[in-house]
Amino acid sequence: MLIIKDILNLKLYLKAYKDKGYSIGYVPTMGALHQGHGKLINQSRDHNQKTITSIFINEKQFNKKEDFDSYPRNKGKDYDFCDSYNVDVIFEPSSDEIYSDNKTKLKNKYFQNILCDQFRPGHFDGVITVLNKLFSIIEVNKVYFGEKDFQQLKIVEKFIEEKFPNLQLVPVSTERHEEGIAYSSRNENLSKKQLQEFINFHNSVIQFTKNFDRQTQIMEANTLAKNFITNLVDQEFDYFEFRNANSLEVEGNISEARLFYAIYKGQTRLIDNIEA
Repeated sequence: MLIIKDILNLKLYLKAYKDKGYSIGYVPTMGALHQGHGKLINQSRDHNQKTITSIFINEKQFNKKEDFDSYPRNKGKDYDFCDSYNVDVIFEPSSDEIYSDNKTKLKNKYFQNILCDQFRPGHFDGVITVLNKLFSIIEVNKVYFGEKDFQQLKIVEKFIEEKFPNLQLVPVSTERHEEGIAYSSRNENLSKKQLQEFINFHNSVIQFTKNFDRQTQIMEANTLAKNFITNLVDQEFDYFEFRNANSLEVEGNISEARLFYAIYKGQTRLIDNIEA
């Protein structure tokens, strides 16, 4: 496994792979790797002869500096993790390496003013800004994103269609703990008590979604969703609502929907989505 920190050397290796006719898959990450990332890597390895994982904590997508500062970092463990999953190349650039030529922030224009875009203004601007850089550097065949950050997945899908038409985005279903919650780097910030509370909350949400007739309209379901979340004492949340899985609009019926939530345990913001 190679660990490359500069663009020039990375491009040399990419060229060598391409000259040999290798298909290359790419898994972009911010480190603090877990089994969810492992599932993305495994998908890439199944589909391609070479797999590249980037580790870059992108300050531009954090709304608060304290969130950036508190984001989990475990570089040595991440190296071991990638090695155990037979990653071929880790690309771990500095901020100066990524943004040396142009620090301009792009403006996201997809799926705006809903879900995380409503409550984290500028977040997706930072996401597409760094992906624009990374996709321009790491010119590969396929890129892999998980469905846990579903709005991000949809935004990146639109962004790739417009800006990088030769790049194929491969969605990967969410990897979950035995208790039902998704693997997430932010889970590391939870106390044992908060983690158990989160597990209990998530499983109660699953039960809630099972109570609906499949033809229930999303708008009607959201009235019940609002009652459900507001009746939970002391549960802080940004959103808790059903949306159409294709358009992210509140149209159609439950059979076409996912339930999206963003809640807090202490200072930790936790997001997920569940197929209705």
